[in-house]
Amino acid sequence: MKYHIEQQGNEVVIRFEKLGNQAETVVAAMGRCRQSAWACPSGECMKIAGMETSGDGDALAVRLTPRGDSRLSVAGLGECLKYQLPKEVEG
Repeated sequence: MKYHIEQQGNEVVIRFEKLGNQAETVVAAMGRCRQSAWACPSGECMKIAGMETSGDGDALAVRLTPRGDSRLSVAGLGECLKYQLPKEVEG
């Protein structure tokens, strides 16, 4: 599995490829990030207000919306994903 993080306006989109049967694992990891933001090394998870997912076959896109006037950091979310996702995932 691989992923790519990109800024789109005030939102951030994380695209996962070659998921195999790990789509639920990825969505659960992103949910953990939002629910237990205190455990995230970057603290970026505390800024997430909304999360939408869309998938097609072996790919998944996760669109994150920031809280209020916060801005999400691509680098900060990358650190968070390294912490929350299974170790075999490549960023």
